[in-house]
Amino acid sequence: MLLLREFQYIQVKMNRKQAAKIGLVLASPLLIYFLVFFVYPIFLLFRYAFTSSSGALSLSNFAAMTRDPLLYSSLVNTLYYFVGSVAVQFSGGFLAAIVLNSYTGRLRNVFRMILYIPLTISPIVIALMWLLIFNPTYGPIDYILRRPVNWLGSPNLAMPTIIVANGWEYVPFVFLIIYAGLQSVPKQYYEAASIDGMNRLQTFRYITMPSIRPIMIIAFLLNSIGILQGFTLVYVLTNGGPGFSTYILSFYIYKVAFTYFNMHYAAALSLLFIFIIAVFVYAMLKLTSVEKYLGISRAGGNE
Repeated sequence: MLLLREFQYIQVKMNRKQAAKIGLVLASPLLIYFLVFFVYPIFLLFRYAFTSSSGALSLSNFAAMTRDPLLYSSLVNTLYYFVGSVAVQFSGGFLAAIVLNSYTGRLRNVFRMILYIPLTISPIVIALMWLLIFNPTYGPIDYILRRPVNWLGSPNLAMPTIIVANGWEYVPFVFLIIYAGLQSVPKQYYEAASIDGMNRLQTFRYITMPSIRPIMIIAFLLNSIGILQGFTLVYVLTNGGPGFSTYILSFYIYKVAFTYFNMHYAAALSLLFIFIIAVFVYAMLKLTSVEKYLGISRAGGNE
């Protein structure tokens, strides 16, 4: 009996080893992909950032940032682009979600499908579409206005124009998240509010807003990170111009790397960009306490 148990134990152990080997073989394509397309690029990023063009360890790339006027201009433009895009996209998506959630007509599904359309189109196609729309010669906007306006060639109009185009592209993303949150609010809350004699404004303030607050925070975070990574519209519509008026940080990194071919400085700028995003996300997590909405307990917390 004892020998039989030992044999069964050895057999189970061998089966586990075989299963582990099979699992390793099956997971190897994903592991290789992770190493080649994630770990190795991160290693190169740090290697280039902390070395000079001769390959020696150096902090000269970070020191050069303090003497780079284009970096300062890009940071200011990025802040302008971020604030404007957040205002347009979040307010537009929020209002669209509120209106469509309140609308109960037959065309509700039609309007919802129309709002989804920008999410199904490639960003480069959207950029080319807006390039045609804002064309001063045959663009439909100038035709309606009956006069040519240099939307993309004016230093004062180029950035607002990009913000509007970016808003059309990503308002549906904010709408989709907030609309899903509105649909998940229990109907009993509204029935109880009606019995208590609340009007629509009070119901919206005391029922709707507290119920969708976690969803709004998540939508804001995801939308903000996407805006900070914006590149396609700037590249296609203005290529950073006129002058440097639409140079945002992501586009400036691209120019440094693939126009000036200064990979070391571009890597240092990329680390600065990652640091900015990380600080922004950390600050938002602290300010909004989003962890409790996501079910993530803090270290030492009891939830």
